[in-house]
Amino acid sequence: MSGVNSNNTQEPLPEIPTPVLNDPRPQPDRDQVVSAFKTLEPTRNFTTMTKSPCTKESFVDGAAVGLGIGLMKALRAGGPTRSAANWGFGAFVLMTVGTWEYCHYKIRQKRQLMSSGQMPVVSTIDVDAAKRREAIAARQNNV
Repeated sequence: MSGVNSNNTQEPLPEIPTPVLNDPRPQPDRDQVVSAFKTLEPTRNFTTMTKSPCTKESFVDGAAVGLGIGLMKALRAGGPTRSAANWGFGAFVLMTVGTWEYCHYKIRQKRQLMSSGQMPVVSTIDVDAAKRREAIAARQNNV
């Protein structure tokens, strides 16, 4: 009775498509993947990571949220600490990636506003120099 409805009309069931074994999409070129991995320099990439914008804040936020979630799960469950550690680590990863992406999104928005002329471009060097000039002028006026 397979392939036939159980109602009285005895209509055949629609055919289930068989999975496609040969994916029509082209496979990634193995040479490109290998060359991409060869460009990685772990010692240089990980030592300069803290100089990247948003990294420190993202890791601090992720660590705080991961620790909080892990502790709440451990206190609530009372038993399996491995599960609490998994929850904590998962929260750390999600929060770190989320805050890093949001921070870079805000940077991209600021750059777009500056390039369109809607936001003035202010260099921190100019601001620091102006503050120094003001401080020097104030000292000269007091003397």
